Amino acid sequence: MIRTLALDELDKHADNIFEAIVIIAKRARQINELQKRRIDAATEALGSSNYDDEGISKNFVDNQYLKLPKPTEIALQEMLEGKLAKKYPEFEEKD
Repeated sequence: MIRTLALDELDKHADNIFEAIVIIAKRARQINELQKRRIDAATEALGSSNYDDEGISKNFVDNQYLKLPKPTEIALQEMLEGKLAKKYPEFEEKD
């Protein structure tokens, strides 16, 4: 369900709105990668005999792909719950 989000809520968890968006985007990419691994593992477990000519199992698509939450939605929720923390790599000063 789509709902309006006040930008002030994101500012509470980052220095500015742009930093918050970058943090959410990076976390969404991580979540997306985890979901891809989960799907790949499930497809390997099913075996190749369950696929049609295009390599897609309709039962698998109905049961797995459509029920996975969107990575950006998960990342945004994690940000609002305070589960995400920003960390910057520390640079060594060279003499």
